[in-house]
Amino acid sequence: LEKMDVEVQLNAMVTAVDYKGITIKEKDGGERRIECACKVWAAGVAASPLGKMIAEGSDGTEIDRAGRVIVEPDLTVKGHPNVFVVGDLTFVPGVPGVAQGAIQGARYATTVIKHMVKGNDDPANRKPFHYFNKGSMATISRHSAVAQVGKLEFAGYFAWLAWLVLLHLVYLVGYRNRIAALFAWGISFMGRARGQMAITSQ
Repeated sequence: LEKMDVEVQLNAMVTAVDYKGITIKEKDGGERRIECACKVWAAGVAASPLGKMIAEGSDGTEIDRAGRVIVEPDLTVKGHPNVFVVGDLTFVPGVPGVAQGAIQGARYATTVIKHMVKGNDDPANRKPFHYFNKGSMATISRHSAVAQVGKLEFAGYFAWLAWLVLLHLVYLVGYRNRIAALFAWGISFMGRARGQMAITSQ
């Protein structure tokens, strides 16, 4: 980001936003003002209200400050071994809020539910959910990304290719969808129109 002339400010928390700018609180407690007309919020938001409803309807289940359900080691609601919560609505220590956490949690829950249907499940003896960290990737700009896989860290064009292929193309269902995605990406990356530079059409 700094190579792209982006000023990175760490240990600074935005405490107020208005149409003229933002107010930042520094690590030492001091505050300062940044005047700006355009603000982009790229952090997370609160979880669905469903999390609070689940907590209120069960015995002793709690939610974290973001509204996510604090689940049991087997991703179930406390006192309800047949109710699973996965994805963005779940808080599991050590599991980041990324797609892989949701995918692995869903696969775990699916496996347990299959055992339940076959009558081969004992809630008291279930193996707890274990998250396998496959690494982290993030796109930074056009043809540039950062990646961390285990102890290996790399950035730039090859990280961007890995981000496209390993995080997106591989998880698309069916070859037709993959070919369509490649075609759409090709058109987008060859042009520089505002619509073509958008990551999503939503």
